[in-house]
Amino acid sequence: MNRDWLAVFEALKAVYTDGAYSNISINEAVSRHKGSRESFVRTFAKGVIRSTIRIDHIIDCLAEKGIKSIKQRQRIILRMGIYAIDELGSVPDHAAVSEAVDLAKKTAKGSDRFINGMLRSYLRRRNEFSPEKIDDHLRYSMSKDLYSLLSEQYGEEAADIANALNQPSQVYLRANTLKASRDEVIRRLAEYGITAEASEENSEAILANGSGIVSCELYRQGYYTIQSLSSMIAVKALDPEPGSKVLDLCAAPGGKTGYMAELMGNSGSITACDIHPHRLKLTEAAMKRIGVTICSTEERDACLHDEALDGAFDYVLADVPCSGLGVIASKPEIKITSDPAAYDGLTAIQESILSNALRYLKPGGRLEYSTCTLNKNENEKLVKQVLSKEGTSVHIVEMTTLMPYNGKVGFYYCIIEKNAI
Repeated sequence: MNRDWLAVFEALKAVYTDGAYSNISINEAVSRHKGSRESFVRTFAKGVIRSTIRIDHIIDCLAEKGIKSIKQRQRIILRMGIYAIDELGSVPDHAAVSEAVDLAKKTAKGSDRFINGMLRSYLRRRNEFSPEKIDDHLRYSMSKDLYSLLSEQYGEEAADIANALNQPSQVYLRANTLKASRDEVIRRLAEYGITAEASEENSEAILANGSGIVSCELYRQGYYTIQSLSSMIAVKALDPEPGSKVLDLCAAPGGKTGYMAELMGNSGSITACDIHPHRLKLTEAAMKRIGVTICSTEERDACLHDEALDGAFDYVLADVPCSGLGVIASKPEIKITSDPAAYDGLTAIQESILSNALRYLKPGGRLEYSTCTLNKNENEKLVKQVLSKEGTSVHIVEMTTLMPYNGKVGFYYCIIEKNAI
């Protein structure tokens, strides 16, 4: 039995049936199947998830009674087989069919002949499903509602955005300047066989390639943190000064919290809040790993106003819960779990958090509202709606949408300053 294919199957099963996050399910599957190739398993599994909507359309057309008549395990194997035929250049078509059939014998007993027949049918009919013969939303493997939302908000650029979100994400690291310079981190990464180069777009950002980035001793010692380039750019734009009093309202798992502390030279104070206690533990562990001592954690529902915090902070970061459309490249499961009809429910939460965050800011202080989505209803539209109620007490310093091109993830941030009395 091919360990790689079995690891991919188990990772996908966790995503499809248990709602697991792809990164976690892939890591666990690779760990269980010693000898499987991590990079291949990750590329294969994420590729299948990324292409699920398009592939399910194909399966629905090929199956005599449609995709709903096919059991979940068989669906997963068919998705893998079709993706391997279409996208895995290192796997010949006949080998992809053979691997899928062998996988069926192991994980979906009694279905191997069905799997063989379906995949061979696809090989005969694959031209029927070429990009120019299917709808745009299927071409980019997005739900019709999601692609329509992008089209309504971005017009012709929607196709470029959808295409960019289908590209495998790049890995960026943030050099921890509390411990070493970026050049020193890059030099030491090379000693561990990890190729790294400095990014021109952020002074702490490193573009990295290679296996073992998380298991590397340098990571355990806190010399770097994995973080998207867009996220780094946003935090750098806020740029809290050393000695400041900072509130991070939705902090877990602590990536932006840690970066703020590093920019502050580990001087001042950061109160890191989250509604989930177990996620605050992730923040505490992250601070310990990178050597940050100015951060305290606090369980808090950011939607609920606490008048004891009014006017108490020099900087407030409100990186709010959102639809996550900007990070689909790294978390492709968002495409199959996200429901645009539910996005309006998020805006009520976001509006409450931003309104409270403004109250917690000192006169002359700065607030950053940010999301990792491209949905304008959660971004500029919401900010303008909230600020319209504030009158002349605040003003926008900067409003930026980072598009998911050139190594970035889709990200929005707005820096707001409370006017001095």
